[in-house]
Amino acid sequence: MTLRRRLQLFIAFFAITVLAVAGWERYVYLEARAEISESLALDIRLDEVADQLSAVLSISIFVSLVLLSLAWIYLERWVLAPLDEMRTELRMVASGTIHQVIEVANPPEIQLAAADAESMRQNLVNQIDLARAAWQGLEQNAPLVASMRKALSPTLIDTEKFGLDVAGQTLPASGAIAGDWWDVIRTPQGTALAMVDVTGHGPEAGVVGLQIKAIMTAALSAGFTPSDVMERVSAGLSDVDALLATAVILEIPNDISKPTKWVNAGHPAGYWIDANHLITTLNPTGPMLGGFGGEWHSQEIFFTAGDRIVIVSDGLLETQDENGEEFGTQGLVTSVVTGERTGDSAELTNLIVSTARQDSVTWNRDDVSVVVITRRLGE
Repeated sequence: MTLRRRLQLFIAFFAITVLAVAGWERYVYLEARAEISESLALDIRLDEVADQLSAVLSISIFVSLVLLSLAWIYLERWVLAPLDEMRTELRMVASGTIHQVIEVANPPEIQLAAADAESMRQNLVNQIDLARAAWQGLEQNAPLVASMRKALSPTLIDTEKFGLDVAGQTLPASGAIAGDWWDVIRTPQGTALAMVDVTGHGPEAGVVGLQIKAIMTAALSAGFTPSDVMERVSAGLSDVDALLATAVILEIPNDISKPTKWVNAGHPAGYWIDANHLITTLNPTGPMLGGFGGEWHSQEIFFTAGDRIVIVSDGLLETQDENGEEFGTQGLVTSVVTGERTGDSAELTNLIVSTARQDSVTWNRDDVSVVVITRRLGE
């Protein structure tokens, strides 16, 4: 029930009560008048009627005071307290605690205002991250960094015409170059989503990430299966020393009746949330990529309308709070459950990143990537 409706009902109740008391007073007054006109000589009777009228007036005043007290308690609990809560959170953000989530449980009007403020805070944090990365990038040789970062960024092909809503974020641990990357790639059968996490971060990890991206993009575009792509990447890394990588590939056909294939090369498990809100883990199906070979088995799921898949890198899962507790799979699943009814992939992506970052004291130790892909209803 909205605050406006609560106030309307309260005011209506107050008005009805006051009218009832006033009507009672009027009735007693008329009775007293009738008694006086009929029995002027009966002084005792008149005294009783006068006492009754006085009692009614006293009760009326008491009821009015009680109602006013209740009105104040109602205003304090449902309006002032939530506003104070939101104001406290806003002041924390303004004072520099930019990862403080702004949220109010009730009433709905103030909750919506807090949600708008939270959206603004998330946008500001993203802009701060971009500014920090750009500044650090200048120290890492700006032209080269800009080129590498552009090459590692998602190509952002149009997936909406295929009924897919894709959104993601990659936040480098230092500078503007991350060892993580994700991208959406067109294939002969439909669309492929790939996420790769190269061990380490910075320029060296970025170079390896570019090498993997070039192989994966070419192989997927040519129609190779996810398993074959992993084998080709592993072979391509045979001359790279001391760097490993984890990866996930999802091959989503345009035909919704056909299964989606996925391969997980030592990457943290993804999560598939179907239209009935049942969560299924997409566990590793083969070893990490490192030039030493291996076998990667392809698995299948039916990714239908209303379904959603969430994939993250270990940088998100391993971030810790001040007590040394990792965000972990439990934190991720809790975020997914909390945001399972969010309107789009970008909204859930922001929620996951914001929740993990809120209490983290190790945020910049590793690259962080989050990708959410949703199969839209009615497609």
